[in-house]
Amino acid sequence: MQVCVESGQLIYSRGSIPALFPVLDAREIGDAVVVLYDYMAFPRNEPSRNLFAYSSQTGKELWRAEDIGAGAIDGYTSFITEVPLVVANFACFNCQIDIQTGKVVGKAFTK
Repeated sequence: MQVCVESGQLIYSRGSIPALFPVLDAREIGDAVVVLYDYMAFPRNEPSRNLFAYSSQTGKELWRAEDIGAGAIDGYTSFITEVPLVVANFACFNCQIDIQTGKVVGKAFTK
């Protein structure tokens, strides 16, 4: 389910969470609010690790997705599917992310 962003807040069915960076997209998936922050807001020349999940009950950070080892071009760009959680990566990979841990459990080169 799409999450709205207003005045720096992620607004979802159970409340709101402050957005730490500019938001590209955010989804409420089960008991998590998964946020795709703008990779341009992160330091250059290193993976941005810009995909975060927060508890929809407490608002606390659950995880920050790991990178895939692609170096400076390693940043997530868009959601492909919610279940399973698959996100596109700037390095031309679709990455399946474990919704419980933020670990990359699969990746497919798309270029």
